[in-house]
Amino acid sequence: MHMMQYKLYLTLACAALWHCAEARTIVADSADNAPLVAASVFDSRGTLVAITDTAGGFDAAPPVSVRCLGYEPATMSSLTDTLRLTPASYELPGMTVNLAERDVLRLICYAREYMGLTTSRDTAAVFAEYMVDYMLPVKKLKKYKGRYTPRILNKRSVKRELHAGEESDCLTTEDDSFLSWLQLAGLYAGKDGDYGTLPDSILSGKGSMEIRSKSGVVKSYRLLPQSYVVISDALAGKKDHRWSPWLFKMLGLTIVFNELRGSSAYAPTPNGSLHPENLLMSTFALEAEGRGKFFRKALDSTSPVIMKSFIEIYPVDREYLTAAEAREADKDETAQAEFAVPAQAIPLDEATQRLAERARLTVTR
Repeated sequence: MHMMQYKLYLTLACAALWHCAEARTIVADSADNAPLVAASVFDSRGTLVAITDTAGGFDAAPPVSVRCLGYEPATMSSLTDTLRLTPASYELPGMTVNLAERDVLRLICYAREYMGLTTSRDTAAVFAEYMVDYMLPVKKLKKYKGRYTPRILNKRSVKRELHAGEESDCLTTEDDSFLSWLQLAGLYAGKDGDYGTLPDSILSGKGSMEIRSKSGVVKSYRLLPQSYVVISDALAGKKDHRWSPWLFKMLGLTIVFNELRGSSAYAPTPNGSLHPENLLMSTFALEAEGRGKFFRKALDSTSPVIMKSFIEIYPVDREYLTAAEAREADKDETAQAEFAVPAQAIPLDEATQRLAERARLTVTR
């Protein structure tokens, strides 16, 4: 009898392992089948459930929707080995180049953040919209270093809470800054206003290129029909592709990052410039574990807290300032901006759209 039970358990375990292996899906470019890393995966409720890894893979039960910078979003309604995404067609905004008259580019952007928080008992999903700005020097300045992190000019958000053992949702528009990782969404800081260009091999027509270190791909470039895409992996040089910042430990927190990637898409230029003036959009994807007594007590969890965030940033306006004007603008604590959703913004999936509408957010795309 015991042997029969053992065989039964072994069979069930093997079946479970086989099912998990079968559930893995690779997200790839429809043209060359190259795997797409740092794509975001949402379930039918609009909850961020996965971020594709270095092989473009994820494990999640369908139906799910997938978003990736430079590509049209796609829905996977049934289990499949490979989900292929089609490069997006952008309505490229007009670019005005007038760098000689001003030293700082003030980039005003519309941003979205999709956040997921999972504990041993509960799951929370937050969708937030922001208007932010950046101050980006276009040349070396002696008395102003610029500001590459976002300053919030306007915000609206909504949270859905799913409690273990309950079938109801709790919808609230309370401030959830605790869950937000927006401040990690800094734009690339060019040295002395030199933001670089695409590698010559990409400009000559090669579709993709990777810059590797001993521990992985640090940066990759992709040439799409209407954009350049640059992807950076902040954890490429970290042991086991994990990082626990000492700053959090000093505050009594233990946070381990398992994924931390930034991607940017640029409008094509003759010289392959990666200047923020040509920026179409940027995304930031992260997955982290909150460990220790603080998280267990604050969130009533018996296991590590899993945090996921996917941020999209779209430029909507540009203006050039002198260094003095930029410093004064940074000091203005009353600075605000009306919400403006640009035409190139990726359409929201149906679940997120419904969530936004229930909170009476004005989302047009």
